[in-house]
Amino acid sequence: MANHKKNTEFSNNFIEIDIKSSGRQPLSHQVYEKLKEVIVKGDLAPGTRLTETEVAKRINVSATPVREAFRRLATEGFIKIEPWKGVKVQDLAEREVIETYQCREALEGYACRLAATNMDAEGIKRLRSLLARSKNIKSANEVVEINLALHNVILEYARNEKLTGMLGLFRNMVMHHRHVTAYMDERRKQMCKEHEDIVNALEQQDAAQAEKEMRLHVQNAYHYYVSCQDNC
Repeated sequence: MANHKKNTEFSNNFIEIDIKSSGRQPLSHQVYEKLKEVIVKGDLAPGTRLTETEVAKRINVSATPVREAFRRLATEGFIKIEPWKGVKVQDLAEREVIETYQCREALEGYACRLAATNMDAEGIKRLRSLLARSKNIKSANEVVEINLALHNVILEYARNEKLTGMLGLFRNMVMHHRHVTAYMDERRKQMCKEHEDIVNALEQQDAAQAEKEMRLHVQNAYHYYVSCQDNC
């Protein structure tokens, strides 16, 4: 099995982007989005230390938007601010991982139940298309992308903005876990089968079965991640 351990040193090229090129969003939001992206993808490993000065210098902005981005990332649990030391990319403790997956199971399960009652032929067509694509890809990034797209279609049909907002936070927190398990062929095959069972229940508009299948899918994702951590 490949070793996906990341270096905890601040890389010279992790954030090669012209932050000032997009004037539609505040600088602090752009810095926040970029930092969050590299954290959830695993490009910045847990334990990596960052400082306002260093990040600001690398992306050619002042320290103020970096400081604001750090505060937002800390609030969402992506980093930990350590006075006089800068910040450190946060690693979820075992208890936090369990709680996060428990919340995701409940929320995604209920979203799937709601989606079943609203599902139509167009939604099933989109989901079937994603299922077909998922069976013919090799890239881990594509696996994550299609998995997220399928879940987003389901969430779209749940038609609940509050639920969407809450799930967004928990999904970000487990995104790095998805990138780890996406490398495993065994888990990819299981995911395809689980997704197919979910879509079948949605097509039948069986709300109870759809929720059951989604809950099982999230439970399996958690158990596989734990198994990977124990054996890697």
